[in-house]
Parts: sequence; structure tokens; C-alpha cells
Amino acid sequence: MAGTAGLLVFWLHFEGAPVIMAHGCGELLKLTEEMPYSSYDMQECGRTVVGPVQPADLLGEVVGQRLVDVGLIQGYSTVPAVGGLLLRFDRTELLVATLADEWVCQPGPIPDGLRQYLSIIGWLSSPAPTAEGSDVGSLL
Repeated sequence: MAGTAGLLVFWLHFEGAPVIMAHGCGELLKLTEEMPYSSYDMQECGRTVVGPVQPADLLGEVVGQRLVDVGLIQGYSTVPAVGGLLLRFDRTELLVATLADEWVCQPGPIPDGLRQYLSIIGWLSSPAPTAEGSDVGSLL
């Protein structure tokens, strides 16, 4: 990740678990088990560089911390879908969501200015039914 302006795709590596790729697509945050791919050239549009997180990057702040819980976030889309995650680590929280093809990636909970578009629909440690009555687990 070369700063939030350059974030396109990122991978989460947790000890003893498959590698998870996160890719934003409109209002959806797609999560799949997939190993990082190689860097590639996009001709006149530049190139995409795939590499380890740098210490100065936002994701660099959570390297080595234990993931305590994951909050599933729904965007303003009417379709029940995961539009983001609130990653709760030992010492910090990290919000990662997509909103109208734009990334929201910042430390801390959902900011007040985005609460009309993004909301927590449950935590993986204690899934609760959504307003529509479906289980959070069925959204994954």
C-alpha cells in the first residue's frame, strides 16, 4: 500500500490462516482466499506494484498486532452485503470500506460524517441478526 490514495487491493496475512485478498468493487468489499500476485505494467496508465507493507503505511501500524475481532460494515446499498470491515487489533482499530468506488481506510471507528453511509451490522465474535433478520454469517 503506497498510501490510501494508491490503495487498490491488499492482502491480510494472519499466522495459521489462509491469505485473504481484499478488493473494493463499488459498494462491496470482496474478500477471497488468494495469494498476492506479481506487480504489473498498465502501459500509459502507470504500473501496479505489489509488495510488503511499508512501516509508514497505514497498514504498517497493525503489523504484529493480534487481530481481536472484525466488525462487518454495510454500505448504503439496499442489498445486504459487506461494504467494509472494522478490524479491531490489540492496540488500535482500522476501518477499511468502499464507498462509491472510493476507499475509506483510516484508523479508528466509522467517523460521524460517514455514519449515514456506513454502519456496523455485527461482529464476528458475536454475530447478531441484521435489521433484515438475516444472520451476519450468511453475508460472508
